[in-house]
Amino acid sequence: MKKCCFFLSLMLLLSSCALGEGTLRTVSVEPSGEDLLRPASEYTGEVRVTFLGDCTLGGESPSRYPKIDFAARIAENGPDFPFRELKQLTEQDDLTVANLEGVLTDRKLKKEKKKYNFSGPTAYTEILKLGSVECVTLANNHTMDYKKEGYADTKEALDAAGICWFAAEAPAVWENSEGLRIGFLGVNGNLSGNRYNQFKKQAELLREMGCAAVITVMHAGTEYSTEPPDSYQRQITNRAVPLSDLIVGHHPHVVQGYTVLQGVPVVYSLGNCVFGGNTRPKDLDALALQAVLHFTGGALDRVDLHFYPISVTSDSHYNNYSPRLLSGTDAERVLKKMKQSTGYDPGAWNDAEGAVVSFQVGSED
Repeated sequence: MKKCCFFLSLMLLLSSCALGEGTLRTVSVEPSGEDLLRPASEYTGEVRVTFLGDCTLGGESPSRYPKIDFAARIAENGPDFPFRELKQLTEQDDLTVANLEGVLTDRKLKKEKKKYNFSGPTAYTEILKLGSVECVTLANNHTMDYKKEGYADTKEALDAAGICWFAAEAPAVWENSEGLRIGFLGVNGNLSGNRYNQFKKQAELLREMGCAAVITVMHAGTEYSTEPPDSYQRQITNRAVPLSDLIVGHHPHVVQGYTVLQGVPVVYSLGNCVFGGNTRPKDLDALALQAVLHFTGGALDRVDLHFYPISVTSDSHYNNYSPRLLSGTDAERVLKKMKQSTGYDPGAWNDAEGAVVSFQVGSED
């Protein structure tokens, strides 16, 4: 059952909408005493969070292949098409977090001077809603493809649709009906200088707000490299681990494995998901991750990671932008890639639960 989500922004916005059993509202990055001075939750139970990799709802403009691009596929199949086969995961969790890699705007805006610029209309927020994706990270290298105007349009569209977002300048907080809070931090590229100072301040703020767990979502790494960490991933994890309970990454466009640093599980790359930016990706294998966080008396004591191998397309010949869950030998192939990537075994494939590894909080194993 989906719960409620609070969003932290740099400015106070007087908006609110219903979300499952709770509400979605926006507060300032300097929260009021009401947010800070609250009893610590004594929640005992579990929270299930699904993480999805790079999702580009749209593509290049003008399109190179208009007959088979993302817009053509949505026009043909409807907005529920992209996440149709992943909803067995996203509808059964407490919260789904995806990396929204691209701009949502209805305006013709000037592009940044770079090789790839991704955009789609604001109506594509309906794709996220129908896919049961309640929260997205905007901390990536494509949210500024159409400069500040495109970034502002994207955030405005998400706000209007009631979809929570977080980014390098603003974290997010999820809260269940019993007062348990989980914080989310977004990192793009590196954590140098002022970026780290801002990140540390936000992490401390989340703890002050009573977050029993803080999760860092990292967009970094070398594209198409299967061997983490590169220098940027290493820098981010070294600085984020002391302030995080879990780190989940993407950006390389391929699957990378996991490791454990100072007792904190780090998943380096989920790869792509609903990726409209490429009609023929170099690698169709990817991951969906469900993190099950176990709490006792309001304290995090165990994290279970369920790895679900996916193909970014449900068509065997080209990218149709509708990922499907893999099973059997196909799933085992992706899990083998994870183990070869970092040396850490993701566990045996299970049709019901995926491949599962568990971490006791405070343990180095």
